[in-house]
Amino acid sequence: MRKRISYNIESDQEILSSSEMDGNYLLIDMPISFFLLLVSSPVFLINLLISKAQKKPFLKFVKKQDCLGRPVMLHRCQSGFAKDIALLWSVLTQNIRFCGLPLHDTFSELEKAKLQRFRHCFAGLFSHVGLHQLSGIAVVKPYELIEQQASASSFAYLSLLVKGGLSHLLFRRTSKGLEQPEKFKLFGITIHNNSMQSAVNWALTPSPTRNNHAVCKIGYFINVNSVNLAAHNPVLRAQLNRADRCFADGSGMRLAAKHIGLRIRENVNGTDMLPHLCAAAQQTKRSIYMLGAKPGVAAKAAHNLLKKYPNLNIAGTQDGYFSPEQTKQVISDINQSGADILLLAMGTPVQEEWLAKHTPQLKCITALAVGGLFDFYSGHIARALMWMRELGMEWVWRLLQEPKGKFHRYVIGNPIFLIQTFIFNRAKRGF
Repeated sequence: MRKRISYNIESDQEILSSSEMDGNYLLIDMPISFFLLLVSSPVFLINLLISKAQKKPFLKFVKKQDCLGRPVMLHRCQSGFAKDIALLWSVLTQNIRFCGLPLHDTFSELEKAKLQRFRHCFAGLFSHVGLHQLSGIAVVKPYELIEQQASASSFAYLSLLVKGGLSHLLFRRTSKGLEQPEKFKLFGITIHNNSMQSAVNWALTPSPTRNNHAVCKIGYFINVNSVNLAAHNPVLRAQLNRADRCFADGSGMRLAAKHIGLRIRENVNGTDMLPHLCAAAQQTKRSIYMLGAKPGVAAKAAHNLLKKYPNLNIAGTQDGYFSPEQTKQVISDINQSGADILLLAMGTPVQEEWLAKHTPQLKCITALAVGGLFDFYSGHIARALMWMRELGMEWVWRLLQEPKGKFHRYVIGNPIFLIQTFIFNRAKRGF
């Protein structure tokens, strides 16, 4: 039994007993790692025979560092296949936990000092920070994720273990690593490989003037549905490629990029971006105009956003149910409002057609086509639970909420996308 560990952070003394620290290990890690070692013993035996035939040591140590900069020694098979299976031995011998402080993360010295209150915690193969990074969810406040994980129950620990294992199967990088270019072609569409923060910064930054006139930039969020529609609509595909930015949205795009050897930095979708955009717009005094959705939805979404961001300037709202004859007046209202950012929620391909036709008349800095964004923030449709988002299963939630409306998009569209990606190799070749 290890000794009790005491430490002082900002004059607050805390003492954690080793029995408390070892609870999850004894109840969860020990039996699971032992069971998995038994199940995988044939793999160990094959790898042992291969290493003997090659006259190499069976196991080797791989040195890693956790987010506090502490060294962590992990086991790996020297020869054979599924070499990382030796990590189970690292867990069983207490070199590492299944779930703990993240590996491969760089923090500033100030952040590391703040994280010292968790130095009683072991590093883990899985963490909330790592899970979000794998699934592409923007990690804006890693400290809060670590704090939440450190105080979690045994059930939450086991849940993280299951989610981490599934996420690694779906999204983990290959052993050779993946390229991470600034932009690339995916299904013949140019994708800009932005992080969430850089995407927000881009949206708030004016473009250089052209002929002494400011130019409104266009940003699209490309998901599985966008790809499926663009496959049969060359006009839409051309409109997407004429945009100033196309962001990769969703686990489907992440899987397709991985299939052709590319890594998408983060899942940049409109729903996750809006809070960051509002916070940055509030700070930089930028204003937002919300156009689209059914009558009353945009206004309700604006009302809810102002509750959370009271200093946010929402220049105006307008539903998407106006006649072509009213379009000129709507554009005039947007321009007269002085809005910097236009959020257009009309759904694909209507919103892309509208922007292709009317962007030259807009005076705002940036126009973003955001699909059903207003439905979420108005409360009309509930957002998927975090565990579903972490596993790339938000589409299941949408299907459950709107089975008739979303049947073709998900039940038919998702398999078509996977066939195009993994059988016809359209992700690399394009359409």
